[in-house]
Amino acid sequence: MKTLIKNISSLVTINANGKKALIGFEMQNVSEIKDAALFFDEKILWLGTNKEANEKLEKQEIIPDNIIDAAGKTILPGFVDSHTHIVFAGNRSEDFARRLRGVSYQQIASEGGGILRTMSATRAATLDELVEVGIRLGKNALKHGTTAIEVKSGYGLTLESEIKQLEAIKELKKELPLHISSTFLGAHDFPPEYKDNHQKYVDIICNEMLPKVAEEKLAEFCDVFVDEGYYSLEQGKQILQKALDLGFKLKVHADELACFGSAQLAAKLGAISADHLLFISDDGIDALQKAGTVATLLPGTAYFLRMQYAPARKIIEKNVITALATDCNPGSCFTENMQQILSLAITNMRMTCEEALVASTLNGAAALLKSEQIGSLEIGKYSDFSILNIPTYIDLFYHFGINHVESTWVKGKLEWKV
Repeated sequence: MKTLIKNISSLVTINANGKKALIGFEMQNVSEIKDAALFFDEKILWLGTNKEANEKLEKQEIIPDNIIDAAGKTILPGFVDSHTHIVFAGNRSEDFARRLRGVSYQQIASEGGGILRTMSATRAATLDELVEVGIRLGKNALKHGTTAIEVKSGYGLTLESEIKQLEAIKELKKELPLHISSTFLGAHDFPPEYKDNHQKYVDIICNEMLPKVAEEKLAEFCDVFVDEGYYSLEQGKQILQKALDLGFKLKVHADELACFGSAQLAAKLGAISADHLLFISDDGIDALQKAGTVATLLPGTAYFLRMQYAPARKIIEKNVITALATDCNPGSCFTENMQQILSLAITNMRMTCEEALVASTLNGAAALLKSEQIGSLEIGKYSDFSILNIPTYIDLFYHFGINHVESTWVKGKLEWKV
């Protein structure tokens, strides 16, 4: 069905003019059209001013099946949440309360909390239980304007339970209208069975897990947590190189807990994105820029863990492709609300409103290798957008802490409405 939305107060298109991402000063241009109109079916057919739409209607160059009046409202491209862990079991509110009392993330992990607590619950959960959690969080993300999402495994840490998580993600692709990308993260932590023999588990990932995931085509990406207290640079390189050999695209949890050199590793191996980057060095920033690797920043995690924020200004000013994502997970950032992430980005990482919008749409799509199809409102791309009950996109940031989304559309279909 062809739909025309008229009288749009502010239509933010993030027009990339054929580019896969926007960098540096380009991120200031969100290509806003005021008093706009949008004509679409599954994909964008036309967009422009309301005056132009009326002329096309009169000439019958546009023949809509449905017309919607969006007077006083703003339309944004759907958010692309390119880093999440929404398939899991269990609850880590106790860990959260302990951190508020001053216990560090690393200490909790060393005592069997953190990722290992979620691991135990996830191993015990059924496939249906994991799917149920993912559906609930995915639907809530949709309500807040997200139309594409990446989901990682990494809470099973055995071949059987990692496959179970990836199967759950596969089910989400059937149950949710979102564009969903899947990532194998068997190297999220070391399971207790191999606490005294880390290399043995690395070998299991390389020789058993990755080949099985590749054979069953359960993931597009492979990710590794390369950081202090987790996987070493050498271990990360071994796993990521094996993943490359098997045809996976790469992502890296990089420099989150310490300046570890993992951003440089990600760049050297041609990773699509390096994520977190709270402690990235200048050399790491330069390496990402030269490699064209996306820097995916996760301000919700820094906020939730009371840690320093990634140096967004320096990263953007060095012309690194910069994306924003939630890192929605049960332990270090339990939110699926991208609007909250944008608020944190402009306030605590000193990004502009425009930079935050580009980073959470087009550049997020680039982090998933999907920016040719999604991430901006351009003719020929999927009709993924949200209608917000505000007159201008600035109000999304100005009036913070509430959900401004009135409706969310994916591939031209109304998938959620207040």
